[in-house]
Amino acid sequence: MNLSQTYSALEMERMMKLQDVLLKAMAKKITWWAAAEIIGVSDRTMRRWRERLEADGYSGLADRRKGRPAATGFR
Repeated sequence: MNLSQTYSALEMERMMKLQDVLLKAMAKKITWWAAAEIIGVSDRTMRRWRERLEADGYSGLADRRKGRPAATGFR
């Protein structure tokens, strides 16, 4: 499958940054909390992304909210 046809350029850039930071953390070049800080998410989210990268590869880093409205709590 050609990823450039499936994802927008902005989404590809986001996934590449996530992959780069996750791989550095997995190689123990940076700590997991530092990786979370770089990306701007919680430690728990970083652990989830690590698991998704290991299970699904690069496509596991895609935004799963795509096409759905944000959960704001107001309806």
